[in-house]
Amino acid sequence: LRQAWVAPMPAAEAVRETGAEEDTADEWDDEDTLPDNWFIRLVHGVAWLLTVALSVLSVCFICYQLYALYGPYCKAKLLGDKTYRFPEYFYKVYGNDIADLTSEHWGYLGACAAVSFVSIRFVVPRHPFEARPTAPNDHAKSD
Repeated sequence: LRQAWVAPMPAAEAVRETGAEEDTADEWDDEDTLPDNWFIRLVHGVAWLLTVALSVLSVCFICYQLYALYGPYCKAKLLGDKTYRFPEYFYKVYGNDIADLTSEHWGYLGACAAVSFVSIRFVVPRHPFEARPTAPNDHAKSD
């Protein structure tokens, strides 16, 4: 049983014995060597611009909610202020009986923050407007 855990996979042994390369120039499809057409680049550009706009709106929304709802609520809870009232829009949605922020509210804030972080960290920096290589061998796509 110990040998099964440390032995190389059969496919890896076959590659090593035959000396096969992982990828050769003959295995490339014509689709992989053609540059992206203008329509795909247009769609990519529009999607990227929408992502940037929605990410900025998300961050603005988070800041506003922290300022108007979460910050004052936490301050009132920490100081023991029993007279604290949520903003009026909050009562329109959840009714006059609401007294505390529940896991639903904290979950909304956390989900919005997580999605905004992923968007700003991984999507926004990879903009579609950078120059692309034109030679077939320098094509940006790879499998």
